[in-house]
Amino acid sequence: MKERVLATADDLFSNEGIHETGINKLIDRAGVAKASFYSAYPSKDDLVEAYLESRHKAFLERLREIEIGTASLEIKISDVFDLLLEVASKSTFRGCAFVVAAIEQHGRNLPAPRWVRIHKLAVRDTFVRMLASAGVNPAREISEQLAILYDGSLVTAAVRPESGAIQRARLMAISLINASAK
Repeated sequence: MKERVLATADDLFSNEGIHETGINKLIDRAGVAKASFYSAYPSKDDLVEAYLESRHKAFLERLREIEIGTASLEIKISDVFDLLLEVASKSTFRGCAFVVAAIEQHGRNLPAPRWVRIHKLAVRDTFVRMLASAGVNPAREISEQLAILYDGSLVTAAVRPESGAIQRARLMAISLINASAK
C-alpha cells in the first residue's frame, strides 16, 4: 500500500506539482482508504519526504553505476549528461524535481529545501569522486564547475527545450575535463 501511494505521489507530483496535488486526490488515485493513507504518511510533508528520498536514491543509484564503471572519465561525464537527456525527454519534465519541489515548498523545516541541498551536494560529490579517481586536479573545483553545468542545463532544458542545453553542457563539461588534463 505504501509503495502504491508513493508511486501515485511520484506521478502526481511530477505532472501537477506538490502544491497542486491534494491529499484527497492522492488517496482517490492510489485507491487506498484515508485511514491507511494517514497510517503510512501522517502528513503531506511526510509523503513529500518519502517521494524526494525515493527520487534521490534512484537517481544516485544510476549515477553510481556510471561512477564505478570502467569507462574513461570523458565517457562517464558524457553518460551523466545522457542521463539528464533521458530525464528531460519525458513529457512530464518541468526541470530538476528537487528544485521544482523546493520552489513549491519554500518554507523552513519543510522536506524539499533540505532534499534539494542533499541531492545537489551528492551529485557534486559524485563528480568529485569521478575526477579524483581519474587523477584530475583540482577535483573539487572542477566538480563545482561541472555541477553548475549540470544544474544550468536542467533549468535551461525546462525553460527552452529547443536550446540543446544538455548536449551543449556535455560538450562544455568534456572540454573542461580535457583542459584540466593539460
